[in-house]
Amino acid sequence: MRDQTIPMAAAWCFAGCLLASGCARKSEPEAEQKPAAPPFQRNEASLAGMVKQEKSKIQNDFANLGLYYLQYDTLMGKPPSKWQDLKSYIGNEAPASMVSGIEEGRYVVLWKTKPAANKVLAYEKVPDVRGNQVVLYAGGSISTISSEELKKALETKN
Repeated sequence: MRDQTIPMAAAWCFAGCLLASGCARKSEPEAEQKPAAPPFQRNEASLAGMVKQEKSKIQNDFANLGLYYLQYDTLMGKPPSKWQDLKSYIGNEAPASMVSGIEEGRYVVLWKTKPAANKVLAYEKVPDVRGNQVVLYAGGSISTISSEELKKALETKN
């Protein structure tokens, strides 16, 4: 019986130590806790890289949009009057990023625009960090211009 008493006493002592150590520490009030630092800070170079990557994606989407738009106009004899017209013509061939850009409103498309080199057909809704926007012209060319230049181009009748 004595052989069982020592291990049992040691177990109770160990359990008591665990409980005491957990109870002795008080948690800091929530107001005094420091906010977690962000995992990384963006510098100018990383922001420029992100802008360049996003710009390339938008240019690709606009290149596809321009091709589909011109094909529709050639085949149907008139430009599409709304997204659903062009979407039904394209079917499942359209890149997902182009479809989501139009449907989520990131890209503004000026429907019923006749193909012409100097007419704005589509543009990205929100300018980048430098105040520039990618623009698709109805003739198929794509350029990046300032928001002010875009505003002037949109003021001239399409």
